[in-house]
Amino acid sequence: MTGLEIALGAVGQQATRIRAHGEDYNAALSPLKERGDGVSSFGDDGLFGMFTSVYAECRAVSMAALDGLSGTIAGTGDNLHAVMRNTQEGEAASNESVQALDRSWL
Repeated sequence: MTGLEIALGAVGQQATRIRAHGEDYNAALSPLKERGDGVSSFGDDGLFGMFTSVYAECRAVSMAALDGLSGTIAGTGDNLHAVMRNTQEGEAASNESVQALDRSWL
């Protein structure tokens, strides 16, 4: 053994937790998304037109970034599940090959 073994049970547990964190993060963004562009509350009469357009654009970019972050967090959990699955399948295939090789030497 190399000491670099993957504890698949722990990977699966943490993958589930990370996925849940991504979903929770996305849920926390919902109230912010529901607020709209945030400029209607200014009651713009033309004086703040330049400010409100920049503010709305900044808010849209920020929300897109935060939404992307929640997707990345959830995707990391999904990918850790894939690592666990691939490792299990690789170990099973390797064990089958070794057992077949052992039998062929008899």
